[in-house]
Amino acid sequence: MGAFLLALAAAAAPEPTYIVERVVTVNGAVTRVSVFRNGVAVLARRRTGEAENLIRQPLSEIEMKVVTQVVEECYPGLARFGTVGDTPGPGRVELRVAPPGRDPLLIRYAVTAAPSLALSRLTQALDGLEARLVATRVTRDDLSMWEPAAGDRVELEDGRIVEVLSVAPSPEGAVVVHVQVGDGPATFFITDNELRRLAVRKVAK
Repeated sequence: MGAFLLALAAAAAPEPTYIVERVVTVNGAVTRVSVFRNGVAVLARRRTGEAENLIRQPLSEIEMKVVTQVVEECYPGLARFGTVGDTPGPGRVELRVAPPGRDPLLIRYAVTAAPSLALSRLTQALDGLEARLVATRVTRDDLSMWEPAAGDRVELEDGRIVEVLSVAPSPEGAVVVHVQVGDGPATFFITDNELRRLAVRKVAK
């Protein structure tokens, strides 16, 4: 497999809630930094056998504009990536980019790969954001065994509270959960595995 692999997200997938998300896996340790469209930045770190540490912080309007601008300016360069040769290494990076009005991109590469100019610029911005987020910590409940049921309410990483409206199997074999955002009219569908990944804690009614 090449050092860089580019893939467009499936057309049927729901609109991403993030602008950019980077997942770095090295020797079993996983570090994920995300910037959501509602202006919330999240840093999640997990080591094998340990509970996940979650750091969440709202970005200022200026900070959000800067992140969005960097992502949008780097997008064309990232979209041109294809296979450029094998680069073995101890870890992998998965980068998801979804600026508003653009098709989501998924790029995978080895941590030892030589980055392009666009990737270097975006990496520098995410490294700086990650360094800022380490000052705040949020306790995350262990919901790995949680089976979503109608009426359950959970808080997501981006700060939204969602309530499970229904749970049903899909023809593909996955379990699809229909959730409502807050008390408003907005709803969306998500798999139970993805909901467990995004949920921080259960919330009482």
